[in-house]
Amino acid sequence: MEEKKKTLWYFAYGSNMSTAKFTGSRGIVPLDKTLVRLPGWMLAMQIPGLPYSEPAFSSISPQPVAKPETSMNPDVVGVAYLITEDQYNHVIGSEGGGTAYNDISLLGRIIGEEAKGGNGSMEIPVRTLGTAMKRQPCPVPSARYMDLLISGGREACLPPDYQQYLLSMSVYEPPKSNWTKLGALVFLTIWGPVMQMLEKLTLKSIGRDGHAQWHVIYLVRFVMCIIWASHDYLFAPLFGRGDGLHPDDENKELA
Repeated sequence: MEEKKKTLWYFAYGSNMSTAKFTGSRGIVPLDKTLVRLPGWMLAMQIPGLPYSEPAFSSISPQPVAKPETSMNPDVVGVAYLITEDQYNHVIGSEGGGTAYNDISLLGRIIGEEAKGGNGSMEIPVRTLGTAMKRQPCPVPSARYMDLLISGGREACLPPDYQQYLLSMSVYEPPKSNWTKLGALVFLTIWGPVMQMLEKLTLKSIGRDGHAQWHVIYLVRFVMCIIWASHDYLFAPLFGRGDGLHPDDENKELA
């Protein structure tokens, strides 16, 4: 008799909110799904990407402890998929194999019709991906990436106020001046192929648990530090910033 596979709830808050993305590109067919809110956690664009192109990717971060009632950021809302452990390992592998994200366990509250208590009284344990490689202050995501979140949230029928919150988030605007365009071109010509090489190396080293080999993980993180250092100390002062921030944003905390 075949042993029943263990299942878990995976909380998706980024592009995986789209069923077409999750079942299409990822090739994962969930057993069930529901809308979930994570109390005390917020969406944060703190995963560093490639400046001048894809500066940031989404993660989640604890709400500020000092004055949570004054936080402008709502609790993060997303889609919880009921999947097998093997499928979750595939999710980890498809999201960088542990180079940028950590596997974390949290308690989520179901929202919508499933929760008869009103604002989400049913709680379920969820697994999701938290920040392993952080950039502060948070860069600004590209319009392409935010479109994935917005369309995914619309497809998943997230609460209207949260969809409006996603729509209100700033996006990275490509350089308009010829000088900054030149700097961006040089930067991407140098580091674009390096990023592609790191992605291929990571994919080749991913094991059955979805994680890349430890030395590959640390190599990727080290190179990302070099990439962003070259942006911060060479290209940004000379050509203009490629992370969507303004000079007065540099000393700001995560928002």
